Amino acid sequence: MTHSRGWDFGLAFSVFGAVALLHGTAAAQIVAPPKDAEALVAGPKKPPDAPGDDNKLDGTTASLSAGGQISTGNSELTAGTVSGAYETRFDNNGIGASIVGNYGQSATPPSDHERVTVQNVQGRFRYDRFLADAFSVFLLNTGRHDRFQGLDFRYNLDPGVKYLFVQQPTTKAWGELGYDLQYDIRNRDAIRHVDATTGVTTYDDRTALDHSIRAFVGFNHAFNDAVTFGTGLEYLQSVVHTEQWRVNYDALLAAKLWGGLALGAGFNLRYDHHPLEGIKTLDTQTILSVIYSYSSAAPPAEEPEPPCEPPPVPAPAPEAPPAAPPAPNPVPPPADTMGTPPSPDAPAPAPTSGAPAAAPATGTPAPATGTPAPATGTPAPAKP
Repeated sequence: MTHSRGWDFGLAFSVFGAVALLHGTAAAQIVAPPKDAEALVAGPKKPPDAPGDDNKLDGTTASLSAGGQISTGNSELTAGTVSGAYETRFDNNGIGASIVGNYGQSATPPSDHERVTVQNVQGRFRYDRFLADAFSVFLLNTGRHDRFQGLDFRYNLDPGVKYLFVQQPTTKAWGELGYDLQYDIRNRDAIRHVDATTGVTTYDDRTALDHSIRAFVGFNHAFNDAVTFGTGLEYLQSVVHTEQWRVNYDALLAAKLWGGLALGAGFNLRYDHHPLEGIKTLDTQTILSVIYSYSSAAPPAEEPEPPCEPPPVPAPAPEAPPAAPPAPNPVPPPADTMGTPPSPDAPAPAPTSGAPAAAPATGTPAPATGTPAPATGTPAPAKP
């Protein structure tokens, strides 16, 4: 990132290839919560640097992005940016590596001499050991070359601890605290001093060592499955020279296009409160790039929609009382109930269906078959 005020802004294309191996069955988010690549496949999520811990996102991710601009005519400009990242998680271990580079040159006709305006590259390697779902210890190694910050090479070693304050499927917030060791190898142009009176040239020490306290906070949010925003703020305070402190800020808004292809708009800021002589304190960079990524990690499960309430069940209609059974037909009384003896030639009354036959009157013997019973008290007549 150059100390000039120019903005490196443009569109380009990217070509990507990756082979991924899924390690183990233990679960956690891979290296940076949320990961660059996985976020762009299942809803882009820009992670600055911190590894996350999501039990459903164990696996490997890789991504490559590029952007650039070419201008000709009255103003000649060539600028480009490229970055790549690889992250994997196995058991309770997280490993991540990334690289990013920026380059730009320009010329003003009629001069054909092109002057380099941007030239920097940075590589990073990180190891995390997860001790709990929301807590881990890490070791971060960073190497950087920046011509216009006067750095031939800068090395940072950062051990520390990380804690996730918010760990939701769509939102993550975390903090890091640790120690920073910084070792600089400066280029000779940045440490050269020429005495205006005598013309004598002197040089400062080409190497420098510093010890600092490092604090970092990060935030990621997915607005939906296609658009996410991620940001991170880093602060380093020297314990050797109190006037030396630095602030680094990164932000990325990414929108998924289709498949593994996404469009990202990023902003970076680097502030050094006590830089080398002749070096500006603030560098910024804004980049629009095309990103292609691959992820073997499963996307977070979507929250189920609440079930619809069933319609109210109508109350059952009251049942009609059962109909009363029909009354049985009355049995006609026998003829002798009125005190009149039945005629011998009269047929016996037919019994009513369902009703028993009437019993003979008490005290009257049953006549023999075919012989009528004589009247009571009347002797039977003699035969002739």
